[in-house]
Amino acid sequence: MKTVRKISIILLCAALICAAVGTFFYFAVTAGAVLDDAKLERTDACIEVYDSADNKIADLSFKSANKSIHLNELPAHVPNAFIAAEDKNFYSHHGLDYKGMIRALLKNIKAGAFRQGASTISQQLVKNTQLSSEKTLTRKLKEIRLTRQLEKRYTKTEILEMYLNTIYFGHACYGIAGAADFYFSKPASSLSAAEAATLAAIIKSPNNYSPFLNPEKCLTARNSVLKRMQILGFITESESEQAKSEPLPEKQDNSITSKTYLSGVYAEMESLPLYSPYQYRGGCKIYTYMDSQMQDYAENLKTDADRSGKSMLICDNRTHGIIAWYTTEGDIRRQPGSVIKPLAVYAPAVEENKISPCTPLSDEKTDFGGYSPSNYKDEYRGYVSAREALALSLNIPAVKILNSLGVEKSEAFLRRMQLFLPEEDKNLSLALGGMSEGFTLREIAAAYSTFANSGNFTPVSFIRRIEDADGNALYTRSSTPQKVFSEDTAALMNEMLACAVKKGTAKKMACLPFEVCAKTGTCGTDEGNTDAWTVSYTTAHTVAVWMGNADNTLTDITGGGLPCHYAMLLNKRLYRNTRPQPFTSSPKVVECRLDKIAYDQDHSVKLAAENTPVRYTFTDLFRISNQPKEFGSTFTAPSVSAKIHYENSAVFIDLCQTEYYDYVIKREQNGKTIQIYDGHCDNGYEDDTVLPNKKYTYSITPYYLGEDGKRHYGKEITLPSVYCKQTKQSPPKNWWNS
Repeated sequence: MKTVRKISIILLCAALICAAVGTFFYFAVTAGAVLDDAKLERTDACIEVYDSADNKIADLSFKSANKSIHLNELPAHVPNAFIAAEDKNFYSHHGLDYKGMIRALLKNIKAGAFRQGASTISQQLVKNTQLSSEKTLTRKLKEIRLTRQLEKRYTKTEILEMYLNTIYFGHACYGIAGAADFYFSKPASSLSAAEAATLAAIIKSPNNYSPFLNPEKCLTARNSVLKRMQILGFITESESEQAKSEPLPEKQDNSITSKTYLSGVYAEMESLPLYSPYQYRGGCKIYTYMDSQMQDYAENLKTDADRSGKSMLICDNRTHGIIAWYTTEGDIRRQPGSVIKPLAVYAPAVEENKISPCTPLSDEKTDFGGYSPSNYKDEYRGYVSAREALALSLNIPAVKILNSLGVEKSEAFLRRMQLFLPEEDKNLSLALGGMSEGFTLREIAAAYSTFANSGNFTPVSFIRRIEDADGNALYTRSSTPQKVFSEDTAALMNEMLACAVKKGTAKKMACLPFEVCAKTGTCGTDEGNTDAWTVSYTTAHTVAVWMGNADNTLTDITGGGLPCHYAMLLNKRLYRNTRPQPFTSSPKVVECRLDKIAYDQDHSVKLAAENTPVRYTFTDLFRISNQPKEFGSTFTAPSVSAKIHYENSAVFIDLCQTEYYDYVIKREQNGKTIQIYDGHCDNGYEDDTVLPNKKYTYSITPYYLGEDGKRHYGKEITLPSVYCKQTKQSPPKNWWNS
């Protein structure tokens, strides 16, 4: 018993010491924490947005400005939705949920990181208006002390009212009054239970649960709030089911989202890793990459042939900044079609030394273990080069390359360009851009700029710098490029995609007076198309155009049509007073002289022998690490095969490869050898100077004339001897009429 008593005393003393130390630490770190009542009110500050020349282009006023509402003006289900979603014990606690804090503490200890904070509505109000968003013990202790001050100074009704008037709802929207106007175009006093639950769901993570950005997530979260409201007795089961049947709000044209560049700016600001909407309540300045003239041109660019929605993006390949962005359909994910081929198929295959630009590929109907894709209009071209297959956007060669490369390797390259694939998209249809969700125009444009940047990937961005109202830097953009492809692979892809402009599907851009690379893509069926793309780039800029409809309404637009025309016009305008620098090759790219005979007849890539006549050669580009090493045999050591027979008093010699070689033919009879022919033969040679009843032996030596004018002889062959036996000839029929 004495031992137990001693242990108990020791543990009690240790607990008292820990409590004393904790209390001292608490008061020490929170000594200066004083509630600022002024910060509990709404703000009338605004965001100033500047273009690339530091000219102010917009004032984005927070949508809570001059808008607040008293709690007694709201129907009961509005505040109840937030209590159900955020703090069911709001009216029973004194600002702090101690049980929840203990649960969060245990989870944080288990995780080894500060992840949960068990915040009540009172704590959230304090955190949002008084403190930073950093997750540290010191900030949490200050939050606790300020929350206690808040609860002593204000009533529950006042706290809930201030909370609803300052909480952030996404899309530059603060406060319940502004949110009701923004999302539902109505006063907060008219919100239904479903609408209130929607707003209560959004505040958990505005960028993730916005009905305009992620409607499926928003719907799930809204229905979860309604279920909790029912459990707490705020609404009946029938009211809950009725509310769940209501649709989510649709995007309003009078909102910031209709001004697409500004919408992109604000969406990017919300996605910054350290972003907290409450740190900008005092106002800030955002400096962007916008080229105001190009933005104005893109917004007003249209033709009489417009038959669908469209999106257009221009980014600077050096700064990776978006200088113009316009869309009628939003920043949505779409199936990329054939614009994925360079990114997922050709560039990875070049990098892995699977292909070079001239690699022969068989374009014919093929079944890949049950997957049997087709070319456009079901047309096939036989053997084509990889360059031609890409320029003409042939489907079968692309699938064959991916099948050889492997989907896993392709996916790894895409991942480095931040093009992420769900599991269901990891199959051979990836080669043709057949996907469940696809990518945004912004993601595709950033990936293509990798080729213009020697194989280095950097995401594109709207924002270059953010300052607070006093000019202090809150954010400065910096990024480390990700090496995706080697410099020589990028150089070869530039050359191949330039061919798509010169004589491929992007030939509408061939009229531009400077070098440009491009790829088109179309998704659809025989009934019509859903997506049409053209992505182009020079050394200086990437220009991407998508056409289609967000609701998948079909069109007859193809990637090589209107999108390519728009890309041409944007490039033309972009370089109206200047020209981009031409593309340069890589020192690791070599030009090889190849054997045309081996290429055309055997579909193999072999070097041309030293003295091969020019007419039987061509040149092409290779990575040094993947250049051919084997020589074509036609002009390395000329050889000949022949057949010989005697007929009708003449010796006939059938020769092969007469289109490439000339021949020296010698004849030996009775120990005497003479040369009977020297020159070109069409398929064979006839010797009608032989005598009957004589035996002859022939030898043949092939040769060709090199570019140096010299003869290059092959190996002499000797044919089997022939005996010219005289045969009796019958007189012709009707000889008497001769």
